[in-house]
Amino acid sequence: MDQERIHHLISGFLEGNLSAAEKAELDDFLKDPANREVFVAAASSLTEMEEEGAFDENLEPVLSRVLNVDRTPVTTGRIVRFPYWRVAAAVILAAGIGSYFYWSQKAPQRPRLAQHEPVTPPVILPGSNKATLILEDGSSVSLDSTGRQTIMQGNTVVQRNNGQLSYSGQGATAKLSYNILSTPRGGQYQVVLPDGTKVWLNAASRLKYPLAFAGNERLVELEGEAYFETVKNAHQPFKVKAGNFEVQVLGTSFDIMAYKDEKNTHTTLISGAVKVASGKVSKLLQPGQQAVMNANADIGVNTVNTEEVIAWKNGYFSFRDADIAAVMRQLERWYDVTVSYPSGIPKGTFSGEMGRGLTLTEALKILEQTNVNFRIEEGRHIVILP
Repeated sequence: MDQERIHHLISGFLEGNLSAAEKAELDDFLKDPANREVFVAAASSLTEMEEEGAFDENLEPVLSRVLNVDRTPVTTGRIVRFPYWRVAAAVILAAGIGSYFYWSQKAPQRPRLAQHEPVTPPVILPGSNKATLILEDGSSVSLDSTGRQTIMQGNTVVQRNNGQLSYSGQGATAKLSYNILSTPRGGQYQVVLPDGTKVWLNAASRLKYPLAFAGNERLVELEGEAYFETVKNAHQPFKVKAGNFEVQVLGTSFDIMAYKDEKNTHTTLISGAVKVASGKVSKLLQPGQQAVMNANADIGVNTVNTEEVIAWKNGYFSFRDADIAAVMRQLERWYDVTVSYPSGIPKGTFSGEMGRGLTLTEALKILEQTNVNFRIEEGRHIVILP
């Protein structure tokens, strides 16, 4: 397909006037990885037309809605120029391919390595619904996304159904009895707690909770990351303890990220109100705000894009100015792999999105387009190359 035809299809798609046959033609073209360079070149030339005033100004609202970015061109230190990537990304995302990336380089661009001996890397599948439930008596049950199961614990009934646990019954109140839901690297799971609160547990995470909430509070303990949709009960506030801090809520939805291998702990409020406390320091959050606590228990508050924060819950990765180590930590947890940097961690940051349903190789190939070189070794190990 020549560039003139690609120009026609891209412009027509963004303007919304392609025929069904033309949409199918563009879709088939974009699905072939071999067409990437041709497509990028076409998108780039469209941007040059835009800068000369020949590009349809009516496309701007479409691009802004798709990527939710400002209009300011940024060219310094980019491997790809941001304006034309907005064109490319708009088409890729809208066409359902589900990923776009750009790389902000803080050091001179490194040359790409020559490929002398093509090696077929092992197929490493993405994570799935799997977890381990540790019961009050210390026994454990392996969970996945298949089948149904009923577990009795005193007066409490635990139902497993299609990747989700749910609790019903009163449980024992003479003393608190606990369950622990633990996801491995490469796993995720959902649970409906005894009070009806819904929790989505990310990979490599652990949630401890009672079989019945008694007393004047509902307290759970978290390691890792989880998204909560709590049930309102003004007389029994819901609390989450994560490391050295505590989150208190009445009725709200929020995300807590408290992995031990991350420098900071984050609490992000989606709706309602929460108070984040550590010792004598506390902050009250409003929707769209994120509390960031460091090792010194200092709490800072920022305004964030909540869709990016809970992207993992909705089935995709979302990065905004994240260095490669931060990106790879997420991939390590989701694909159950390890990563090393024998030549040091490359400088620069990533911004972009990609689906969590990709194989590891597919995900790394997307990163490779931003000048990241890698090798997958036996034992589920990724080596980041210079």
